[in-house]
Amino acid sequence: MKIRVFGISDNSTLLPLPETTLSASWVEDDVHRWIDIEAATPQELNQLLTPFHLRPEVLAACLTPERSERFMSQKTALYMEVPTHLGWDQKEKPYVSFLCLQSTVITIHRDKLHTIEDVIRDLDGDVPLYSNNSSALLYYLLVEIGKQTVNAALRVRAESEQLDQACHENPDALDPQKIAVLRRKISHYAAVHDDHAYCAGVLQTVESAAFRFSEQSRFFGDTLQLSGLAGQIIAGTADRVNSLQRDYDALVQSRVESRLQFLTILSAVFLPLTLISGLYGMNFNDLPGMGIKSGYLIVIGIMLATAFITAGYFYLRGWFDKS
Repeated sequence: MKIRVFGISDNSTLLPLPETTLSASWVEDDVHRWIDIEAATPQELNQLLTPFHLRPEVLAACLTPERSERFMSQKTALYMEVPTHLGWDQKEKPYVSFLCLQSTVITIHRDKLHTIEDVIRDLDGDVPLYSNNSSALLYYLLVEIGKQTVNAALRVRAESEQLDQACHENPDALDPQKIAVLRRKISHYAAVHDDHAYCAGVLQTVESAAFRFSEQSRFFGDTLQLSGLAGQIIAGTADRVNSLQRDYDALVQSRVESRLQFLTILSAVFLPLTLISGLYGMNFNDLPGMGIKSGYLIVIGIMLATAFITAGYFYLRGWFDKS
């Protein structure tokens, strides 16, 4: 388990604090804090959160390793589970639990493969909070997580554009495995964004000791607009990836049609030859050419002429042209 405690200074920046034991007095004093808990077991979490005397349903949501409650608002506590852009290839999708108290924000980071730095950048720098309170910190964390999701989607768009360019130069360069990976990524990012949009919308209905939207509407009111913009970017990227999939499907269809076309030509050319050879294979004495000395060569010539005439017909009709 790893615990980090930050205080918010008068100039609205994060200051690392040495404390590692949580205190109930933190929700009553004038210091606004951020507590980040990483890789803690349910037993360790229970011990850490005991001083805050959380309601049973909130505590149960904090202790459950799997996602259980996307959003829960009570008088003195606000709890929500926010997924991240990480883990698109993992069965269990990573997320961060937010527990907001009167002057304290607690993040429970459950993903064992990534650290909080993979989600929130510039933790040790001058974090640009709009005010020196926990609501400003919550706004910063949510926006930063959303930004990382959009950045990941933009990287997918860049990869899809490179594949599209390579496809125009060489259609055979389209790799279905790469397209499948891009589709899985953008599907994950779209699902993550939907959860972010839900949290942004529900936050605007909260009026409690832990969070009052009416006092923070200037900034939190913009989150839905930012979420809409992010949704447009992700939807545009999804369209780009789907376009690649359609291009690949068209390429496969073209290859199948070319093979069918080739088989059709073979069947059409050799059908009359098969008929002629079948008739003469019956060995009837009264078949044309049977009484002529060079009848065999004449029949072979007729068969070859039939093949060339049939092939020439298909050639003139454009069946040998590559689509």
